[in-house]
Amino acid sequence: MGTHKIPEPERYKGSAKWVQYILVRSLFSLLQSLPIGLVYKLGRSIGWFSWKFMSKRRAVVRKNLEVVNAWMRAQNPNNGPASNDGEGARMATDPSGMSSAECNTPSAIRHHLSLPLESQIKEVFQRVSANFFSGLTFSRMSPEEMEDSLQIEGLGHLEAALSEGKGAIVILSHMGPWEALPHLPSFFAVRHGIQIKLGLMYRPLNNTYLDRWFKNQREASGARLFSRRDGFHKPVDFIRSGGILFILADQKMREGPLASYFGLEVPTSPIPGLFHRRSGAPMLTCSFATLAPTCWKLTVSPVAFPPDLNMNSRAALASTCNRALEQGLASSPCDGLWMHKRF
Repeated sequence: MGTHKIPEPERYKGSAKWVQYILVRSLFSLLQSLPIGLVYKLGRSIGWFSWKFMSKRRAVVRKNLEVVNAWMRAQNPNNGPASNDGEGARMATDPSGMSSAECNTPSAIRHHLSLPLESQIKEVFQRVSANFFSGLTFSRMSPEEMEDSLQIEGLGHLEAALSEGKGAIVILSHMGPWEALPHLPSFFAVRHGIQIKLGLMYRPLNNTYLDRWFKNQREASGARLFSRRDGFHKPVDFIRSGGILFILADQKMREGPLASYFGLEVPTSPIPGLFHRRSGAPMLTCSFATLAPTCWKLTVSPVAFPPDLNMNSRAALASTCNRALEQGLASSPCDGLWMHKRF
């Protein structure tokens, strides 16, 4: 029997997958038990080793950042080109390797461009590991503990969207500790008095045992997860019932409508636009930015739809979503996941 006739969950089982599951679960369980400060430092150390020895991956990150930097300079011509004379290296830094200016001022774009390209690449490697590992620790945090590590900006936009009674769609990029997202319902309820029914679109892992464990972990805090296996109608019905559906929409697509993304035409996922068109729910965007070690800001903003937007055009909707993602990533580019060929 061809593998294409075997149900997908059954294809990703077996002894090798089981051993992989045990090893990964053991590692992640250990990380979740450690203090977040220690996990963050460990993540940055692993990121440094990855940057040092993964030359092919460095080339991928370099290409992505060259595109992003060119777009940012075009949007902010007064910033000028990034310096190569070591100006960024002379900036005061904290023990994590981030400039103190980045931690204390609202403008991340200027400070990003002030770093030489190679310093940006190194910082991406270190933040990706630190952010991902730190995100895992949110599963054991109380809402009070989460408040020490997470600042929220633009919460009024979320409340305004919920007041319409149509649910909401939130698009975002893989940036910052995105693994903290499933734990937001308890945080919003306890610390901000906002009751939300949160859902997440996710891509199933190619390991059935690991996928089930991850899904159970993420749903333990009250979030609901959807994947392509659930089809189109289940997530739309969830939105219509008043749910807030988060969609990580920055993945590279093999197919999809072409839309501008950091100045280049790329295949883009039509899913957020299709869900918006079908549900009529307001659309928001959110982004993470590292303020200091183990401290992030989550910013919520409304997605601006041009008044003449053709709602029947998948490409037009995809372009609108990409513009929102661009602004989120531009707020803290080094927090983005630039490890894969995006352009």
